Amino acid sequence: MTNRELARQLNISPAALSLIVNHKSGVSDTTRERVIRQLEELGYSHLIKQPQTIIAENNLCFVIYKRHGKILNQHPFFLLLTESIESHAREYGYHILLTTVDKKSPIDNQIENLNQMNAKGFIIFATEMLDDDIDCFKKLKQPYVAIDNDFTHLNINTVSINNSMGTFQAIDHLYQMGHRHIGYLQSNVFISSFGERTRGYQDAMKHFNLELDSSFIFKVQYTEEGSYQDFKHYLNSSSKLPTAFVTDDDTMATGVMRALLEKGIRIPEDISIVGFNDRPICELSSPKLTSVNVPRHSFGAEAVDCILSLIEKGDNGKPRGRSIKIRIGTQLIKRESVQDLNR
Repeated sequence: MTNRELARQLNISPAALSLIVNHKSGVSDTTRERVIRQLEELGYSHLIKQPQTIIAENNLCFVIYKRHGKILNQHPFFLLLTESIESHAREYGYHILLTTVDKKSPIDNQIENLNQMNAKGFIIFATEMLDDDIDCFKKLKQPYVAIDNDFTHLNINTVSINNSMGTFQAIDHLYQMGHRHIGYLQSNVFISSFGERTRGYQDAMKHFNLELDSSFIFKVQYTEEGSYQDFKHYLNSSSKLPTAFVTDDDTMATGVMRALLEKGIRIPEDISIVGFNDRPICELSSPKLTSVNVPRHSFGAEAVDCILSLIEKGDNGKPRGRSIKIRIGTQLIKRESVQDLNR
């Protein structure tokens, strides 16, 4: 019996039959249940494809881990990174499945859903993760690599930004431009990358024999409006400032710039600022913001190459005694927000 004849016998269209056996939407649940029951009774249950065979075999799953959303909700970087990962995976004949794991929901159920996705490997966007958060992913049946978090103390395969390199480049540039009193703008939301940037700032200050003045280290909100309000409040109560600031992120830098300019403090004539991440806003701000660039294409390509290498090795790619830890180098993009004090 042909599919068309079978569909006529089931009193549905051939198109509806195709939707049902391929587990696709477009048919009511009542009709779907009736047809599946009748197919089984007529001995045609073999036509019903198993859900896991519907998805192509060459899949990688990009998992966005959301601990609180305070960084992800403000950060377009993972969207740009997704494009890079998709593009590079396509070169190897792989498709990217995108999903989210939310810490506020039952984790075990979400991990089980990942195991049912028939992906050959997982790339986990671990920006908001703390060390304990990665434990649940050890239940994955396929290899995985975590990105944007080094998990320095754990035996986890990772691809991450060389954050210390970035802040060192920023301090080096300011030092060469004659700055000796350099402050730091910290986010009030902790993530691993921000911690590394702060340590990079401290190490660079010691390297150049510069004084670490705690009164020049400010903690502000990780939003443009929040950092603006926080620094505006500080400026209303004190006028003590360094000659330059390095920041955890461009978002905070632009908020602080707004507060400074509102107070009549000129950038870069009165104070210099260096951001981090080189977002598009750097070119739109006034003055244009000098910032540390993270090459997202290299980041995405390394993540894909790493997970494909683990897949090829087999044995689920789980670390045994050693792990792969790849660091992506940074580059300082010089614009208009740093004053040369040597003149």
